[in-house]
Amino acid sequence: MKNIYFFLLLPFFSFHFLQAQITIDQNDFANSGDTLRMSQAVWNPLLNYGATDTNYTWDFSSLQWQSQYIDGYLNPMNTGTFYAITFNNLSVNPYRSNIAKLADNALTTLPILSSIFTEGYNFFYKSSSMYRQRGLGMKVSGFTTPVPMAHSDTLYHFPMNYGNQDASWSDYKVNVPNLGTYVHKQHRTNEVDGWGTLITPFGTFDVLRVRTEIRGSDSLYVDTLNAGIKIDNDIQREYKWFAKDQKVPLLQINTQAGIFGQFQGFEFVTKIVYRDSVRFDPTGIFDAAKDEVQFRVYPNPSYGSFFISVPNDLTSAKITITDVSGRLMMAREMNAPVEMVNTGDWAKGVYILTLQSNQGTSSKKLVLQ
Repeated sequence: MKNIYFFLLLPFFSFHFLQAQITIDQNDFANSGDTLRMSQAVWNPLLNYGATDTNYTWDFSSLQWQSQYIDGYLNPMNTGTFYAITFNNLSVNPYRSNIAKLADNALTTLPILSSIFTEGYNFFYKSSSMYRQRGLGMKVSGFTTPVPMAHSDTLYHFPMNYGNQDASWSDYKVNVPNLGTYVHKQHRTNEVDGWGTLITPFGTFDVLRVRTEIRGSDSLYVDTLNAGIKIDNDIQREYKWFAKDQKVPLLQINTQAGIFGQFQGFEFVTKIVYRDSVRFDPTGIFDAAKDEVQFRVYPNPSYGSFFISVPNDLTSAKITITDVSGRLMMAREMNAPVEMVNTGDWAKGVYILTLQSNQGTSSKKLVLQ
């Protein structure tokens, strides 16, 4: 008799567990205009980021934030005329994009070339079936330069379900003034290798876990020598946890594994980022020492309007203002070193101002009285 009850109940339990396995699609990723608060966490050697399974619980509630920034998603049409022409969202355009982000790349971060290459952008196209990077953009010796990818980098295929695997090749090249040509190539593999529950300081969520591995190389061809050099990069891995309606990975842990030398194969954690609410240091303000670029907000407290002052050497800057719940109040480009903001009918309280520029990202607290 007990066996009969077991088989009668089996369909119910099977259905129950299947329901816990979520599906991620294009609607669960950010659109242009979205802004999300992210925290960068302190590295913890005890984090077991590699563990995964079905119906698994990843408890990262002990993560400690170190700094915060606003992850902003732009309309490519608002990034500048040259970018807009190359990455316009027309079906006939092989580089069509509907999302852009300020982002550094190898050229804007290399000490030798960072003085030539500045203001990095990435351009993406999101559809019902895929999420691809179409190209990037930067200023080369002060000139706006779109860099479309010869082969797009497919970050994700939709819908995403447990057990899915995919791969893509991508590449692009950039002319280096008075030197030659820089070429980047990479191979990306994705595997949805787990599902279950994720716990972070931001909350508890049903998630899919995605493991990404990127193997790439950089080459520099010198015109005067009619020769070049190719460097194989260390293996980059990304461990990402996705939930419904969260727009970005709730948690992303990046690692780097050496391919040469005494640390060959050893995995180093390079970054831990998770979606978060507003965090303050023990003094109640953001730590200025953590800011990547300084800017002023005055008067603070304010009674209805205030001024934002940025360094004169910033070539581009965008200010976003959110309340403490993360609701976007304002987002605009800085067109002058000093600009006035009228708060209109904003409620009294605490607001967070974030400056995004070619020099980095910084945040400050504003009090409206």
